[in-house]
Amino acid sequence: MLRTTPTFREGSTLFSSLLLILLAASTSLAATKPPYQVQTVLYQGSSYGVQVSLNGTVQAGPTAQASLQQPCGTDIDNQTVTNTAAGVSLFPIVTGGATNTTAESFPTQSAEATADVVSVSLLGGLISAQELKAVSTTTLNSNGFQLSSAGTTFTNLVVAGVPILGTPAPNTQIPLAGLGYIVLNEQIPFTNNTEGQMTVNMLHVTINVQNPLGIPVGTDVVIGSASSGMVRAFAPAVVTGSAYGTSVTLAGVLNSSPTAQVSLPCYGTAGQTLTSSVTGLNLAGVLSSGTVTDTGKAALTSPYSNGEMTTSVENLNLLSGLVTASVISGRVDTVINGYDGVFSSALGSFVGISVAGNPQITDDVPYNTTVDLAGLGTLYLKHIIRNYPNPNSIEIRMVELVVGESNSYGLPIGADVIIGDAQLAIVGNSEP
Repeated sequence: MLRTTPTFREGSTLFSSLLLILLAASTSLAATKPPYQVQTVLYQGSSYGVQVSLNGTVQAGPTAQASLQQPCGTDIDNQTVTNTAAGVSLFPIVTGGATNTTAESFPTQSAEATADVVSVSLLGGLISAQELKAVSTTTLNSNGFQLSSAGTTFTNLVVAGVPILGTPAPNTQIPLAGLGYIVLNEQIPFTNNTEGQMTVNMLHVTINVQNPLGIPVGTDVVIGSASSGMVRAFAPAVVTGSAYGTSVTLAGVLNSSPTAQVSLPCYGTAGQTLTSSVTGLNLAGVLSSGTVTDTGKAALTSPYSNGEMTTSVENLNLLSGLVTASVISGRVDTVINGYDGVFSSALGSFVGISVAGNPQITDDVPYNTTVDLAGLGTLYLKHIIRNYPNPNSIEIRMVELVVGESNSYGLPIGADVIIGDAQLAIVGNSEP
C-alpha cells in the first residue's frame, strides 16, 4: 500500500524560487537598516562514567551520560542535566564504577560538567580507585575562553600495585607491561576565536599488545569523563549539521556506523566545503552500493548565518534487489537573517529507483511517501523531518526501512536502515 503525506512541496521549483525571492527581499531590507553587532553564545556540557570501545566502535556505555543540547550546546544560560548509573560488570576489563554526572550552564557565561565514579576496578584488579571525580569548566569573559579542571580529584588510586597520591599531573602516562598504557588525568583543551572546550578523562586505558587477560588489541577504556565548552559566534545563530550515506541500527544498537559522514564544526567552515567519500560499500545481507559522497558547509557572519548539507549514493541495492537506484541525492539548506527570520528547504531526487512489487514508485515519487512492505515493514521515501529531535531543524532521509515484522531476510523487528541522510539545525538567537 502506498501512502503520501502532503507537504509544502519542499523540493519544488516554486518553493526554491520563493526562497530566493525572500532572501533577496531580506537582503534589500537589511541594507536599509542601521548595522548592529549580532552575537550568539552557546553553552556546552557532557559527561559519563564508563565507556569501552574496540577499534573506535563503542562496546559498552557511555554510562550515566548527561549532556546539554548536542552537538554544539544550548543558548539557555541556567540549565542543569543530571544522570546516575550503577556500576558495570565487564570482567576483566572493568567492574564497578557507579556514577553520578552533571552538565550545567550558568548566567555568568560559563558551562561545567562533572562525573563522579566510585569503586572501580580495571584489568582484573591491576588498577583500582575508591573515587574519581572529573570536573571541567569553561568560562567566556572579556579575556576570551578560560578553561579549568579545578575540583578534579583522585581518591585511593592504585596502578599496578603502586598507590598514586594526590592528583596526578595532567596527561600522566604509565606503561602497563604486557597490556598497553594508562593516561591519568587526561586533559584535552581546545580554543579558537569562536569556541573553547576542555575535556577531562580521569583514566584512559589503551590495550595495544596481545595479553594473558584475553582483552582484544584496540580496546579503549575511559573512566570518568567531563567536557565543557562555550561558543561565541558574531552571527545570528550557529548552524550544526551532518550528512551520511548509510546507517544500520539493529534492535536499538548501531550495527553499522554512518558511512562517509560529514559533520559541521560548531564554528562553521567559513563557507568552505567539507567532503567525505567512499568508493563502495557492502554490508553483508543488508545492502551494497557504489560511491557514497557527503558534503557540508556553513558560514557564520553578521547579520547572516547559512549552511548546506548534501548526500549522494550511487548504485544502491537494498536487500537483494528489494530497493534499487542508480543515483540517490539529498540536500538541505538554511539561511538565518538577523532581521527577518529563518528560511530552510529540503530537496531530494532519484534516478532509476525501483521497489519490488511496487511499480508505482518512479523517479518522481512525491515527498513523504510511505510504502507498506508485506512481511517486512515500512519503507519511507524522500522523508522530510522538521524540528525533531532538535527545534529549528530540518532533515531529509531519502530511503528509510523500518522492520516491523518477522521476515525472510533475518532482520530483527525494530531494525532501521537509512540511506542518504542530510540534516541541519539552528541554535541561538539574535540580540542587537
